[in-house]
Amino acid sequence: MNDYIGSGPVLVTGGAGFIGSHIAGALHDQGREVHILDSLATGRRDNVPSTAQLHVGDIRSASDVGSVFRQVHFDAVVHCAAQTSVERSMLEPEVDREVNVVGTRVLLEAARKTGVRRFVFMSSGGAIYGETFSPATEDSVPAPRSFYGIHKYVAEEFVRASGLPFAVLRPSNVYGPRQRSDAEGGVLAIFSERVAAGLPITIHGDGSQVRDFVYVSDLVDAVVLALKSPGDHIWNVCSGKGTSVLEAAGLMARHMGLDLRTQFAPRRAGDIDKSLLSPARLLATGAWGPPQDIASGLRSLAPGVVMAAGKR
Repeated sequence: MNDYIGSGPVLVTGGAGFIGSHIAGALHDQGREVHILDSLATGRRDNVPSTAQLHVGDIRSASDVGSVFRQVHFDAVVHCAAQTSVERSMLEPEVDREVNVVGTRVLLEAARKTGVRRFVFMSSGGAIYGETFSPATEDSVPAPRSFYGIHKYVAEEFVRASGLPFAVLRPSNVYGPRQRSDAEGGVLAIFSERVAAGLPITIHGDGSQVRDFVYVSDLVDAVVLALKSPGDHIWNVCSGKGTSVLEAAGLMARHMGLDLRTQFAPRRAGDIDKSLLSPARLLATGAWGPPQDIASGLRSLAPGVVMAAGKR
């Protein structure tokens, strides 16, 4: 498969965060010139690859975004910057809208004006599809249950209407190194941090809620493929397998070699019972997968979590 956008500069928004920093690192390893736009509200400078240029700014600010696009002519934009907490979206829906909808519109306008040749948007599979008692495909009717899911879907529609060549990625529950328990809302990051500290984990509901957990490296591979693939695409990025929240917590503790203690709390607003996605369309490209299963993903992640906890 030939490169669609060549080898010019790439802008990764949110590139100092969990997912964005892994993408920036992978593109750097391919020899790409990588620029990062991040407000550092939740991102960290030490996540930024040493050769990437960090531009500190807010995607909601036309001034901040315009300044970056005037400095560099980008071949592509990978848009990861977002407000990612479902719970916060329910408490502060206007903040969520400003970041996830207005910020995306500002970026799209700058990209359109400067002739960006590829726009990859990090959306959300679990939040957009809502309850999925059978695996959702890209043709499933969206039924978001949270403001986060609603705003991500609205942002997708702005991407589709922009006239830019695009790829929309709908990841399931992403986990992996660098995920913060206080920022990205990743349940496995929260669980692993508390297990490593010898603290009980809090499960909202009874723990039977089913999620599709996908390792961050599989998402990075999908982004790299999206940058190379001509045409417009919407892809689920997921494992295709459901795991209960309680089962995932048990696997995490087992691989860490530590005891699991649980406490239960009421369900949170916007939470769903079952989130199942199908990766069939992405697998059909023949250039992605198979995705890593949760047992092997947690096995590779656990030693780093334990080591980090021991240094605290």
